[in-house]
Amino acid sequence: MRFMRSLLLTSGLCVTAAAASAQAVTCGQDYIVQPGDYLSSIAQRAYGSTGSFNLIYSANAEAIGPNPGLINVGDRLFVPCIDGDLGQSAANAAAIRDVQTTERLPAPAEDKPIRVLTATGWAPFMDEDQEQGGLLTEIINLALENADGNPEYQIDFINDDGAHLNPLIVDHAYDISIGWSQPNCEIMDKLEDESQFRCNNLDFSDPMYEEVLGYYSLASDPVFADHAELKGQRICRAEAFTLAPLEGVDLVEPAISVVRAPTAADCVNFILEDKADVALVAVDVADGRIAELGAASQVQMHEALTFVDVLHAVIAKTHPQNEEILATVNSGLSNIKDSGLWFATVRRHMTAFRALNQ
Repeated sequence: MRFMRSLLLTSGLCVTAAAASAQAVTCGQDYIVQPGDYLSSIAQRAYGSTGSFNLIYSANAEAIGPNPGLINVGDRLFVPCIDGDLGQSAANAAAIRDVQTTERLPAPAEDKPIRVLTATGWAPFMDEDQEQGGLLTEIINLALENADGNPEYQIDFINDDGAHLNPLIVDHAYDISIGWSQPNCEIMDKLEDESQFRCNNLDFSDPMYEEVLGYYSLASDPVFADHAELKGQRICRAEAFTLAPLEGVDLVEPAISVVRAPTAADCVNFILEDKADVALVAVDVADGRIAELGAASQVQMHEALTFVDVLHAVIAKTHPQNEEILATVNSGLSNIKDSGLWFATVRRHMTAFRALNQ
């Protein structure tokens, strides 16, 4: 499944000709992976949009593993419906209602509120113009609302996200910040300073969201099937975004050149303007910009290289309530995932975001 041959370009994604002519996919049911399938081609047949493959991945992440570009013939995948049936039982639906309304014992009066940092300008994940401040902002709000112990908390938008970790988190001006990737701290000798800083100074919550990242280039380029083929390329990454995904596959300078763009979506513009050769961007963000530019026929995603970047809330290792706050956040994340509220929230945000970029 690593190699693609007959290629079609649909919404900026590569879809094999074999998959494009394969059997229909019905949402709300299981689907057996066929030769030539990718999640994007399955999503195209289920929803009419390749970009919706994140929904299928989210529903089957444990079975698929960390690379959504690698699925196996014969795998059984559940295909949730975008509108309506999530494949949840009536018991799960009741649990969603319960987690929103169950009364909890009040926290001790002397407890201070948990202070949470979010930012804007990263739609659909964190943005003041998005519903509930974006997907991740709503997830942390729901997690703390439904956390064990009924904690008091406040969420502030501070849009200089470069200052979130240092000084605001490490100096304990705020307790947690959201939307951060965790580097592979077992390869410290390969990590840049920023990734080493995270390893040395931060503790990470359980996953808030598993963001699918894709490598994009011009449609005229060959299809890349291995990260080693990207050596010598100019790779675009948004300013202040971690290089940990590149470091983890040995794509570090001077083997590559890192090009910084103002935002992740701008990396798509950079490859069209020959300011970069490859863009490393969240699939949902890239699809939105590609649609906005009408550039589906000009850009391809190298599907065999897609992978999951797990986003967390972070707290300083030196924070005096480190363990207590992390346990609270993790309990809330567990509660909204168990109830189905997490998935319903993800689906609602992603469906709305894609509708804006059709």
